[in-house]
Amino acid sequence: MVTGAPFSAASDASDGATAVRVQPPLSDSWLAAQGRLPLAFMGLGLAWLAGATAMLVVSPGLLALPHAAPAVVALAHAWILGFFVTIATGAIYQLAPVALGSTLWSERCGWWHFWLQLIAVPGMVFSFWRWDMELLGHFGTGFAAGIFLFALNTWKTVRRSPRKGVVGTSLLLAAGWLFLTVTIGLVLAANRFWHFLPLDPLGLLRAHAHLGLVGFFLTLLQGVSFQLIPMFILGDGPSWPLVRRGLWCSQLGLVGLVPSLIWHAGILAACFGACIVVGMLVSGEALRRVLATRKKRPLDPGLSAFVRGAVGLPIAGVFALVLVWPASPGGSAPGGLGALVYGVILLLGGLLPTVAGMICKIVPFLTWMRAYGPQVGRMRTPSATALSRPRLQRWALGLQGVSVLPLAAGTWLLNPVLLTGGAWILGTGVLFFLADMAGVLSHLWRRTPPAPAKPA
Repeated sequence: MVTGAPFSAASDASDGATAVRVQPPLSDSWLAAQGRLPLAFMGLGLAWLAGATAMLVVSPGLLALPHAAPAVVALAHAWILGFFVTIATGAIYQLAPVALGSTLWSERCGWWHFWLQLIAVPGMVFSFWRWDMELLGHFGTGFAAGIFLFALNTWKTVRRSPRKGVVGTSLLLAAGWLFLTVTIGLVLAANRFWHFLPLDPLGLLRAHAHLGLVGFFLTLLQGVSFQLIPMFILGDGPSWPLVRRGLWCSQLGLVGLVPSLIWHAGILAACFGACIVVGMLVSGEALRRVLATRKKRPLDPGLSAFVRGAVGLPIAGVFALVLVWPASPGGSAPGGLGALVYGVILLLGGLLPTVAGMICKIVPFLTWMRAYGPQVGRMRTPSATALSRPRLQRWALGLQGVSVLPLAAGTWLLNPVLLTGGAWILGTGVLFFLADMAGVLSHLWRRTPPAPAKPA
């Protein structure tokens, strides 16, 4: 799962004399240089996972506020931009070249994106918390510049690839939707400052949120995951026509859903939302067929969490259909079946297990590639799967899943006991998860030096 020129460790003998090919230093070798950019994004995303979870543990009562309250918007962006977007874009920098059989177009653009993300997201979260739209515009522009570099990098990487198919299409669509989401977010921030759009800000906010959640995350999951899951489970490839139908059904639904939310066309929003749910169900059927062919029968904790998230996403979609139906009593007010209940189920019950499950597969591989890849053939090396601790992962991911029920119920009932309990369960699960990831990443600086090469 790496691209570029292979690393060679060999010794040659000629003219009766033994000549040993001298290995380059570990830090200069090709394999050691791989994964640096995506690992930087993974580390930043895990730091944001800790920070966003801490915000909820310290103030679980935030989930009892209206979903458009400044503190709630800040918390949502800490989770979405800080954790989910950082992890997803970092993973694409590694997975897109692998899935497409190509190389990344520009690693320099990727690093520029990283530094812009590092600086802009904390500023945006702080700006939302203070509800300072002028400051938000400054940091948001920096964040949009980083996403533009990411979208350009993805587009160029896909265009130069010899492989064309659903995976490349999903990457192009996801990158495009993400850039559009960020651009519209900047327009919304400017509108809060200058009030030039004669539209309901609440409808614009909901459209903006679904452009990112469906357009970027769901599109990505409906494409790239079908390239990765068969490799992880040693199974057969998916039914690509079925995968394609699920992807385009969701795209069609999103195109109609956004204007329906802006202009509060409840019936149309429900119809187009149902189209997205059908797309998720079709993709779920394609995933079920792939899992049925697996050679490794028991699923490891990461893949189990990914499957749980794949089930949670359409469940959240059904909640969304209830909310947008004209006769629904749900709305933006706290309590009852409202937008925050839907957000908790979608983010913590759907996106969190899918993203965390993929982290359990990607981070050990990237760590192994940098720490031990150059030493293959020179010393005994552990496997990538041996770097993590499955029991700790199982507890971590399990507690994260258990926390969804008390958090959603507490948000629905405005019950502080349930909210506090759910936040602490989530915090414990995230703490275990970060401990496991710290153990994996520690191999980057405590690896055993390679043994000296012996003459042939």
